[in-house]
Amino acid sequence: MSRLHYFAFVVFLAPTACWSHDGEDHDHAAPAPPTGAALPKAMVLPRVEGPTPWSDKPVLDDPERFQIAIMTDRTGGHRPGIWMDAVNKLNRLRPQFVMSVGDLIEGYSQDRSRVEKQWDEFLGFIDQMQMKFFFVAGNHDLTNPMMHEVWREHFGAEWYSFDYQRVHFVCLSSEDPSQHLSEEQLAWLEQDLEDHADARWTLVFLHKPLWVYAERDIAAGNPDSTNWKRAEKLLVDRPHTIFAGHVHHYVEYQRNSQQYYSLATTGGGSQLRGNEYGEFDHVMWLTMEQDGPHLVNLRLDGILEPGVVTEEGINRFNSFLANTSLSIEPILIGTREDGFSEGEVVLKAANDFEEPVVVEGEIDGLPLRGLTVDPLRIKLTVQPNDAVEQRVRIRFAEPMEFTSLARTSLTASIRTEGDEPLKSERTSPVVIDRRFELPGLANLPPIDGQIEEWPSTFEQTPEKPLVLGEPLSWQGPTDGSARFFARHSGNRVYVGVRVTDDRVVPGDDRVELLIDPRGMGARVRNADYKRTGLSITAYAPDADGQTKVDARRLRNNRVYKNVNAEAKLTDEGYDIEFSVPVKLFKEIQGKEWGSVAGTLVLHDADDADQDPAQVLWRGSDRLRNVNTGFGQFVRE
Repeated sequence: MSRLHYFAFVVFLAPTACWSHDGEDHDHAAPAPPTGAALPKAMVLPRVEGPTPWSDKPVLDDPERFQIAIMTDRTGGHRPGIWMDAVNKLNRLRPQFVMSVGDLIEGYSQDRSRVEKQWDEFLGFIDQMQMKFFFVAGNHDLTNPMMHEVWREHFGAEWYSFDYQRVHFVCLSSEDPSQHLSEEQLAWLEQDLEDHADARWTLVFLHKPLWVYAERDIAAGNPDSTNWKRAEKLLVDRPHTIFAGHVHHYVEYQRNSQQYYSLATTGGGSQLRGNEYGEFDHVMWLTMEQDGPHLVNLRLDGILEPGVVTEEGINRFNSFLANTSLSIEPILIGTREDGFSEGEVVLKAANDFEEPVVVEGEIDGLPLRGLTVDPLRIKLTVQPNDAVEQRVRIRFAEPMEFTSLARTSLTASIRTEGDEPLKSERTSPVVIDRRFELPGLANLPPIDGQIEEWPSTFEQTPEKPLVLGEPLSWQGPTDGSARFFARHSGNRVYVGVRVTDDRVVPGDDRVELLIDPRGMGARVRNADYKRTGLSITAYAPDADGQTKVDARRLRNNRVYKNVNAEAKLTDEGYDIEFSVPVKLFKEIQGKEWGSVAGTLVLHDADDADQDPAQVLWRGSDRLRNVNTGFGQFVRE
């Protein structure tokens, strides 16, 4: 054990800013320190001889380090609630203060009372912000001379600057007049930058990305109508970063070896098509370090309050999940049918929750050639303690192979209505497949490996099956293939298998049955069957004619008892008879169990030191985990 000696690792904490702003009771003094022995203001780490449970990276405690947030366009087709959502989240994030880039009200009005009302609304939002906010004007804020007058009455200057931690902040007006910097503003900027030439960095905020419009003018052979190039010339010899808005989509630019940013929206009009389009609601988070600003965009839909999930809320949501359900009856076609032409999917939505729910969805994954689905989209309202059925007819112009329907699914949402809605997304497979019959027998035949009577109808591994394990070692159906049939009798299921194998390798060649014993509904809702599934294997007879049997639960590899199997060599290969107890079927489905799903895997080795090929009757490469493609055997 390491021996510890304590030493002081000194961390000087940056002083907390004490803002004084308009209104009563707005001077926030630091609380008085507690009486008695004071804890050190430094970080105190134990001295450790040997490895330490912390990294060797520094503590980021530069006294000139600070963090601010930048909010962007609220208006220009504003979406109610987004700006206040950002305010509430910034109150949680605790930046030192908040900058803006304009378009704070809708504006574009000659009606002074209407404009004043819009500012009253906006200032109500700012009253709820717990840190200082800096106003920058946009075209929606300064649309006409009257609105310029209202701005000056509320906020004074249309352009200004200030300093914080040796960083110079410059707030410009791109509406002087529209899309332009006036001579007066440029003269002020020149003097302001000269007066603050020793700033370690300069951050510039304005509404319109004037550099874009200036470059368009110049590219067209016209003079710069914005005067931006003159402002840029004043900035070029000092480290600086520029932030604008207006266009409602995000772009990072490189100009003069510096970063210019056109921000997206904080509630302004947007199609919100995502990152690739630069269309998202966000705030920009700026951390000022000695080497300049470190920036990250915080999407509002990715900032979650600590109370996003409460104990009461999760209990309500779990109750919603547990008490709402969608079930889909599979379409099972007669065994001899070669494909699917027409059928009806029956969807049942059940609601045992305390509130009404709305179910919306559609069936996906069907081949489109000659397809008709009626209705195309499903919408159901289900009252508490009720269930509603919806029938969906699927029709193809010509028969479709069952394999082409394997990816069919229902994608649906279930939601409550009201002030605090709950919503869950559900995806359920829609099974459209052959129906495999499981006829009854009056008496179970003796299990001795000699199949007394081969039926006229049976199943067999396909000519071109899915082969796992060592697929290159399988040379075709004469190398290894299987036919089988299944019956039920009393408390047993009987399976007879006839294997064609040009070289039987005792101890390696074998037949495996994989069984999903759950009921039809559970199998359809969730393809993962490993928790309850069975693997039952019988080997080709050894030199003494003995048959090794291995029957196990997939979940824990425990033996599944009372399985019988016997194998006998034949001229073509070998036969196996299985007798499987249905105890587990009844435990899961009830005494009158109705069906099981399963597949057969032929393990075929050509040499004793070779891993066998695994020839599948049905299923996928994950057949020991999911029942996808398994045959549905319905008890008669």
